[in-house]
Amino acid sequence: MLSYDGAGYRGWQIQPQGPTVQGVVEEALLATLGEPVRVVGAGRTDAGVHALGQVAHFTDPRGWPAERLAGALRTRMPPEVRVRAVFDPPEGFHALSSARDKTYVYQYHLSRVAGGAAAREAAMSPWRRRTFHPIPAGVDVTAMRAAAACLVGRHDFTALSKVMPVGRETTKTVVAVRLLRGPACLRLVVTGEGFLYGMVRLMAGLLLDVGTGRHLPEDVDALLAARRRGEVSASLPARALFLWRVRYPVGAGPGRLLC
Repeated sequence: MLSYDGAGYRGWQIQPQGPTVQGVVEEALLATLGEPVRVVGAGRTDAGVHALGQVAHFTDPRGWPAERLAGALRTRMPPEVRVRAVFDPPEGFHALSSARDKTYVYQYHLSRVAGGAAAREAAMSPWRRRTFHPIPAGVDVTAMRAAAACLVGRHDFTALSKVMPVGRETTKTVVAVRLLRGPACLRLVVTGEGFLYGMVRLMAGLLLDVGTGRHLPEDVDALLAARRRGEVSASLPARALFLWRVRYPVGAGPGRLLC
């Protein structure tokens, strides 16, 4: 799959404000194939968000062998962006619209350091600081799991989104929300048919508020029903969020597939 460290990028989608992952991929394709190629990604990850399982498709004007093209692209990309393989996809495949579901992972570091957020941040190891968000080790994980269960299903997630274009559909189906323990960490694993702008990071903030007692699990249904932005927790930092996996039904596009 297409993997990247998103720390130095303004997200996946090309924009004028700074470097993007899509921009890097398209520049590498231009240098390799000698003409502009538009790449379509499965998920428009936000600024600072990472990916282990991003998928993208494009039309190859040259018809290079897949392994040769993958090798050429790797030599033309910065080390924080990697094409793991190139495939010819099934007929009718589209990286975004053919996706069955996507899984994101948010990583909390469980800190036992006394003091507030600044102390927890300062005590975290340099390598964890790049991909984890520190929280108190004593959070109520049982309450967080009860709240997570309220997020599963088809809901209007306006309350867990940032401002979006007028007319954008705000009802989404979330298939699963799990909290998994690891060594000194807690991972929020969210699978859904699609996500609104900022939705997973706001979910992570809401569940953290439940774990620290600011909200109760039973508050979640009312917060969603209110459909008002700004009534739930602040969005947590992007650095701890990964696009983990994109799944597709059997059969499904034109061109080449980066994965």
